[in-house]
Amino acid sequence: MTGFDSVRGWIFQLGGVLYDGTAWRRWLLEHLCKRGLHTHYHLFFRHWDLEYVPRVQSGAISFQEAIENVLAQAGMPAAHIHEITAALRSKRKSLLTEERPLAGVVDLLKSLQAAGHPLALWALENCDQETITDKVARLGLSPYFDFIARAENAGHGHVPDRLLASTLSALKVARQQVAFVGHTPEYLRLARMIGLRTIGIGPETAELTDWHLQGVVQLQHVLPAQKRLAG
Repeated sequence: MTGFDSVRGWIFQLGGVLYDGTAWRRWLLEHLCKRGLHTHYHLFFRHWDLEYVPRVQSGAISFQEAIENVLAQAGMPAAHIHEITAALRSKRKSLLTEERPLAGVVDLLKSLQAAGHPLALWALENCDQETITDKVARLGLSPYFDFIARAENAGHGHVPDRLLASTLSALKVARQQVAFVGHTPEYLRLARMIGLRTIGIGPETAELTDWHLQGVVQLQHVLPAQKRLAG
């Protein structure tokens, strides 16, 4: 894998790249399956990510209202929706104590930081139960990033100009020398549209990016030697 020499700054997607972030989603689908609603994970949550996450982030709709709408559209009875959303609230709170960075993530971030590469973090998923800064601090990742933001209103074919400008200003790197590392197809497409290099994480991103990896820790092994942490 070649071409990483030109990358001088990095923007990481938080959920699905640096930590799992899918536990509540998998729990919800399992719960729906028990209620007789059978659907595919990627189909169900692609609709959620594209249609509802930007609206929740902008404050146009609450997380609970969004979940209720999705379940109602899927044909779930109102009584079941009420029961499921209450259980999901409780489950998501309990999961907060279990979240950890994926194995190898901290070593990767240390390597990039030690090599002098500025790092930014975009939280593209909903973080309504805590602020993004609190979440990143709880995961122990705050010391590695020069810029942290929740990517509000990202989606629907648009990355907010203010978000991009603030990120590039913090990184102090030209746009064409910045790579976005993500796993959500829509956001990888948007990153390419605005001129960022793209590194897709996971099986669904292979056709959408400049580079493709199965897991973010693989980045540690394909970076040019000068970008790695000595020793």
